[in-house]
Amino acid sequence: MSKSERQSAIVPLFQTGSGQLHPRRTYICFGVARGGTSAVAGTLQRLGVFMGEDLPNNYEDPRFGPGRSTAQMQATITARNAAHMVWGWKFPAAANYLEPLHDSLRNPYLVVVFRDAAATMKGHVRWHNRDIVHAAHEVLMQQQKNWYLLERWRVPTLLISYEKALLSPRLFATELAQLTGMPPPDDQALSGIEGFLAPGSYK
Repeated sequence: MSKSERQSAIVPLFQTGSGQLHPRRTYICFGVARGGTSAVAGTLQRLGVFMGEDLPNNYEDPRFGPGRSTAQMQATITARNAAHMVWGWKFPAAANYLEPLHDSLRNPYLVVVFRDAAATMKGHVRWHNRDIVHAAHEVLMQQQKNWYLLERWRVPTLLISYEKALLSPRLFATELAQLTGMPPPDDQALSGIEGFLAPGSYK
């Protein structure tokens, strides 16, 4: 295994035999709350994937957030399919509502983020004032739901290590662009993504 392979943050799963991406595709970025999905969604946006309009700093598209019905989300999917060849959205617990949307999605590609479970639990305690045992149950159960959905759908999927992405941000951005079919980022774009992923700010 080469050094770059050891440093890679991305594990492709259920890829097509040809390895070619469909020209029209939809990326759904999910994982666990406080688990690094904002960092990955922000990188996808910087690579040119349309991730929604007027997004907050956590990159969660309100059209796919709490309070939206299945019918409302299906209507958004229809509108986005008409407006964009390639688009996506991010919501940490998207696996909880994706099943009834399956037939509305045009060539779904899943981007699933994994972060050290203990760090994610600590984030729940800090940001949501949860008991650590409650946080542990929530994090581990959501990860299990995510994995079961991947096995049921078996569509092209990218498993992403949040920690490795932060260790080698330029490699991560370059590989993510390649695996999502986006133009290779130039040095200026890579510097911007590197700054975005730098520790010390909320992602």
